[in-house]
Amino acid sequence: MAEIQVDVRLSGIWQMTSTVIRSGGSCLVVDPGYFPRELADLAGLIPKDAKVEAVVFTHSHWDHVVGHGIFPGVPVYASSVLLRSVREAAALAIEAMKKAQEYDSQWYVERPWGYGWPADIRGIDDGGCFNIGDLDIEAFHIPGHAPDGMAIRAENYLLVGDYLSPCEIPFVDNLADYRRTLQRLMTIIGSGIENVIPGHGPMLSSEEARRIGREDLCYLDAISSCAERNDPSAAEAIPLPRADNVVGMRGHHLDNCQKAGLVIRSA
Repeated sequence: MAEIQVDVRLSGIWQMTSTVIRSGGSCLVVDPGYFPRELADLAGLIPKDAKVEAVVFTHSHWDHVVGHGIFPGVPVYASSVLLRSVREAAALAIEAMKKAQEYDSQWYVERPWGYGWPADIRGIDDGGCFNIGDLDIEAFHIPGHAPDGMAIRAENYLLVGDYLSPCEIPFVDNLADYRRTLQRLMTIIGSGIENVIPGHGPMLSSEEARRIGREDLCYLDAISSCAERNDPSAAEAIPLPRADNVVGMRGHHLDNCQKAGLVIRSA
């Protein structure tokens, strides 16, 4: 097992996590974000005797990708789904940078490197690996929140993107895929993972992550049951697994119900 050092930073926006993993003189940065001052602090975590050899995007959502320019010229690893979208200038890639620019404009955020995708994106297939220094990184495709979702394992750490967050409920793109991903993540966590880093919120122990996973599976099962019965009223009343007092979270729940095929009149 390689000896690694892991530093997690939370952004002022949505407690989005950016992670630096160091193995010897080699560093990996996952989802660098979000505000330029936070990115400068993130770059400051890199010791003078170390080098950032790679960046990873867990998925294409704008808050997770637009900070890559703080590490110019560094290769970026992402799922093969995202790489294909970038190469084809497809909707997934276009929408992410458009939303980033809209958000920055709304809040007067100046982003010196602009809103383009990095020149060197390397697609990783499910089960694929790459390495930084002596550290092997294993990748897993995890659709459901986004079609290009990717988790990575570094020794006994698992970085899962926008799943298993203690700050929010599931944000569903495809309910069946999301449920399969949660089941898979629970299996991976049970294979020697000690620490889980979600895309939003603090690092979790394996038991904390499993508890959130169980809660989210029950929540999604409740939505599925309502969809099978075509009962939108019951779906609207489903208790949220957490974050019920967070502004907008109930609206996200209604979006999840619609993704399951329910017609929600109050949405």
